[in-house]
Amino acid sequence: MAAQPKHHDEDVLELVPQAPLVASLDVGVSKTVCLASRRDPVLDMHPERPLRVLGVGHQTAPAIASGKAADFDACARAIEVAIEEASAMAGAPVARVVASYSGPGLSSRIVRGAARVKGSTISHRDIENAIDEAMKAAPTPQLSFVHVEPLRYIIDDGEGIPDPLGMPGKMLAVEACVVTAPTEALNALKACIRQAGAEVEDIIAGPHAAALSVLTSEERAEGALLLDLGAGSIGVAAFAGEGLVHCETIAAGGVRLTRDLAMKLQTTFAAAERVKLHFGAVGNACDPREAVQAPKIGLDGRLEAATTLRGVISDTLTPRLVEMLLTVRDHLNRAGFSGMEGPRRAVIVGGGALIPGVRDLVAEALGMPVRVGRPLELCGFDHGEAGPAYAAAAGLLRHRLDNGDLDVVDGDFQPSFAHLGSSMRNAVHGMWNWLRENF
Repeated sequence: MAAQPKHHDEDVLELVPQAPLVASLDVGVSKTVCLASRRDPVLDMHPERPLRVLGVGHQTAPAIASGKAADFDACARAIEVAIEEASAMAGAPVARVVASYSGPGLSSRIVRGAARVKGSTISHRDIENAIDEAMKAAPTPQLSFVHVEPLRYIIDDGEGIPDPLGMPGKMLAVEACVVTAPTEALNALKACIRQAGAEVEDIIAGPHAAALSVLTSEERAEGALLLDLGAGSIGVAAFAGEGLVHCETIAAGGVRLTRDLAMKLQTTFAAAERVKLHFGAVGNACDPREAVQAPKIGLDGRLEAATTLRGVISDTLTPRLVEMLLTVRDHLNRAGFSGMEGPRRAVIVGGGALIPGVRDLVAEALGMPVRVGRPLELCGFDHGEAGPAYAAAAGLLRHRLDNGDLDVVDGDFQPSFAHLGSSMRNAVHGMWNWLRENF
């Protein structure tokens, strides 16, 4: 049979080089997620810039089996397998990732810096000088920058403006939201990823990354709160019209709910986790008289069949979750985000957002409308899976594709990381122990 002639369009497509694969990595207490994609010229022309996910890797973290922090090698292996899964699905290797940090010590503050304008009008260099002055007020030797988000600029004590470039003035000031995290913890995360065989292009605060994928532009402009209800912590990101104004992690996550349930049901942490995932509910979101399977530890120390009522599960989980949400409210109040000064609505993501009744409980505790967030504008992904638990990974991918200047991995990654090689195993394990002790 004679070969079919090629169409001209097919020849053109063959001549267009394929963009390199980029990947995001969300490392959490309960799971590790890797998403792989590449820049798509056709989708780039779309007003909403949808994301086409080509590869997905998902690994349950070793820690969730026992409720105790997993060791460095086990977590590195979970990262390695998640990356391998995403790479195999995408049909190309994943060598570099943009990662999230949602661990202890993530915090933010509003800082101000000012610099004298060098010329007759404000240049990019003048803006950089003002931001540098603002950054000098923030760090300590134990902290590193994760984000520096300029909120407004002030020229010669005038009104705040979003962009001063090209304007006349003698003194330029900037107010910025500076997000920091413990340097030792960031080093541990980066070393763990390197142990898994990948390089780190950038590290983004987990709550900020999740917000990039689930908050609409209208919500950010009007003022919105993002809560990432994770296993190890609750991530918080608050937005106002100017941008990100607050970001932190609060050491209160789903692991606490599971521990309470394990104690109540007299069972193992792993069994309590399964009961929570399948039958968990809070508030009035279940039939309290419904009997469900909930194995307990027998006299011989092994699990044996048993049942409990969903009302018992709800009565165990609800008080702890309310306590955690009131802690979030207290943190927001202390940061100055309450009443008319606070966000107008909240969006919840993370695995905890899927527990029946959580949305209503959050709305009651925070006194604002709440919706469950799911990644927006995803292509090539089973939307039955792209739920709240994938928000951070999708946001990291959005950040990576929207920032084309991350093509070169800097050995002295900003914030200032010490280069960690395979010969520094003791130092690496010391950093990982820091995470275990402080999470």
